Amino acid sequence: MLMTGYNLVRGRAVDEFRAAFTLRFRLPAPETLSVVSFLRHLQRQQPFPHQVVQVTGFPDLWRVCPDADGLARMLFRLFFERMNWLQNQNPYVYFILPDGVTFNEAAHLCLRLSPGLYADVTAVFGHMRQLSSDHYHHTFTVSQV
Repeated sequence: MLMTGYNLVRGRAVDEFRAAFTLRFRLPAPETLSVVSFLRHLQRQQPFPHQVVQVTGFPDLWRVCPDADGLARMLFRLFFERMNWLQNQNPYVYFILPDGVTFNEAAHLCLRLSPGLYADVTAVFGHMRQLSSDHYHHTFTVSQV
């Protein structure tokens, strides 16, 4: 199923996303952007190369950034500032997560990147809606928790 907004997918949900994309757009694969390229497009308000983009490397931001809380605040601020622009563009943004990354849901949804390393995605997007065990979604209307 294709959904506009932010999508965090892994495992089986990645295959379902790519199959739905091919069926709807009759193209072999969606455009791929690195997370850095995606953030640059967002910061500069440059249109994405296609209405559907798959973004790779999202967990790597937390691996290289020593201040996880500061990173989450910076991403939230950027997504909040570009909320209206994104709603007007109405893209399908799929963050492709490696199978080794797991979802840990408690008060906040976190990505478990490795033992002892977590990424708080609720601090970035707000409360995400679980569509399956491998797929979480949020509209472009990010909300601070």
